[in-house]
Amino acid sequence: MPSSTHETPLRRLAEAVRRRRVELELKKIEVATGAGISVNTYVKIENGQSVRDVTYGKIESALGWAPGSCQEVLRGGQPTIAERLIGDAVVSPLISAQLETDVEQAVVNAAIAVTDSLSASEIRKLKHAVIEELRQAGHLPKSNS
Repeated sequence: MPSSTHETPLRRLAEAVRRRRVELELKKIEVATGAGISVNTYVKIENGQSVRDVTYGKIESALGWAPGSCQEVLRGGQPTIAERLIGDAVVSPLISAQLETDVEQAVVNAAIAVTDSLSASEIRKLKHAVIEELRQAGHLPKSNS
């Protein structure tokens, strides 16, 4: 077992970067090219050597991480996977199992916020109608019932 003196922030980042590259089935040269950096600079990162902060930002994009993920790993945290950027917002991948529950709660919250006249039964009907429309549009999986 390696000693704790080997677990430096740069080593932690190196391992996270290497794991992500392998997960994406990319070669080092592919990540370097995607980041717009030299392969030698990229290899420094995987070897646990320091590079400029701007370089970390470039590899975040190439690895599909949200901005600031490398710094978060250096501080002891985990990177955030980012599907894409829309304007200044980072859009993370959806967890489909949670999506239906989140949509239902959003509909209930919105109905309560904008009207005082809907009954609980009407709110439930509205919630079910929204979920069914999202299923018909292919945004949610078909119901098993």
